Amino acid sequence: MLVEVDGCVYDKEQLARSHGHGDLDPVAREAFVNHVHIGGPERSKRAEEIIAHWSAEFRSRWPGLVFRIYRQVDRDEVVVRFHTVRDGVPNWAEEGVEIIEVKA
Repeated sequence: MLVEVDGCVYDKEQLARSHGHGDLDPVAREAFVNHVHIGGPERSKRAEEIIAHWSAEFRSRWPGLVFRIYRQVDRDEVVVRFHTVRDGVPNWAEEGVEIIEVKA
């Protein structure tokens, strides 16, 4: 489930586990909080499920916004994260990871 707090969109579960992000800009705050490390033999499938869930909720609840989901596949894990795209604030990454842009 996603929640909006002070103009930022967060994965509620990840937000409950995070601290020390208050001084970051909104993109960095969201990218810091909204990241999941997935290990195990089903890591790719689980990453797809998380991406699909986030994407559906973005489209349903924030149709006027654009989001970026990043997927980084390493040997032992997949890391997925997201943030809202904002004018005047650099995106978390522009290369080196898979970038999935979600628009309503």
